Amino acid sequence: MPVFEAKVRVRGNEVRSMTVQAKTEAEARRQIAKVGRAVSVHKKFSIDISRGMSMEERQIFFTRLSAMLKSRVGTSEALRLMRDTFTGKIQDVAGRLLSHVENGGDFGDAVAAVGQPDFPEAVVALIRAGSRSGDTWKAISDASLFERELQLAKKGAAKGLFTGIFSFIGAGAMCLGSTFYVGPKIMESDLIKASNTDGSVNIDWINDLAIGIAIFVGFILVMGVVFWLLASVVRRIMPTQADAVILRIPYYKDLVLARDNFIVLYGLALLIKSGVRIEEALRLAAEGSPPGALRTDLEMAMKAVKNGQPWSKAMKTLHPTDKAALISAVDREQIGSTLETLATQYRDLYAQRLASFVPMVNLLAAFVMSITGGILFGQSILPMLMASQNMLG
Repeated sequence: MPVFEAKVRVRGNEVRSMTVQAKTEAEARRQIAKVGRAVSVHKKFSIDISRGMSMEERQIFFTRLSAMLKSRVGTSEALRLMRDTFTGKIQDVAGRLLSHVENGGDFGDAVAAVGQPDFPEAVVALIRAGSRSGDTWKAISDASLFERELQLAKKGAAKGLFTGIFSFIGAGAMCLGSTFYVGPKIMESDLIKASNTDGSVNIDWINDLAIGIAIFVGFILVMGVVFWLLASVVRRIMPTQADAVILRIPYYKDLVLARDNFIVLYGLALLIKSGVRIEEALRLAAEGSPPGALRTDLEMAMKAVKNGQPWSKAMKTLHPTDKAALISAVDREQIGSTLETLATQYRDLYAQRLASFVPMVNLLAAFVMSITGGILFGQSILPMLMASQNMLG
């Protein structure tokens, strides 16, 4: 992230230097305004080729910081201790976070300002959503747990993903190669021609099956590209419309939407349990959620609260049973607990879908490869067996 150096006039007409990290100069000036009046601001030229914190380093950082904040140690003091007692990337990140906090930002904004590669996007969103409720230590602890569980799911998913995809593509290529090259070459050999005077050596049905398998593989690959574009490109351009389509596709909707739903509902639960008014909690949750169906639902729920109607009925993305649970909640604590339960369900669902995706791809690839092996046998060996039978007969 870009670094800006500034001269700031603070109370007592003192001018001091400070350094901030921000995406734009306007954002840097907003951070500086919390400390004093900016006299000059300029972007510092730097090329950062260092690696970010590893997951193991981030887990240590989160565990120690969460424990201190839970024990009522101030955020600035906790970060200062982390900076002074650790070395390496943990020390560096703690120092940068401390700089943001001392310049007037809260911890969630500081984490967002440091951002990747030290803090993954999902972790940043989770901490920002939770820190708004005031329970920053809990937000950090939950973010650590979420990343750990997500990493385990991704590790299992990535293990055989490329093997399954390449096996699938290879099966389609073998079907086409055997149909348009291997099979014709064998059928044109002198042995086959000499013994096939009556046309009894015929493998047209095998060729038709091979072309059918190749078309099936092509269809699956095209659908995979379409789903990828829908979840990435189209969802950025037309988020609400894309989510409306995604929500109609079982299994796929959980892979695409469940993670964001977990983060948003988790933040909403903490806001409500910490005493924030329902309308204000919905507004903050909507502002912090990515564009799409869930944000639209939160905005509609906020309007429902203003009109004196049950806000959960406006949440079209929630299952009817989830709406019923929210409607039956009689107080703020029950509403918060229900939302927290729903968020946990989405987190677990996302991890389950991610973990089961690769086995499903590998199973489909193994099925297609088995059929391809039979087709290769039929196009290469079967004509010779049929020709030998004709000659012996």
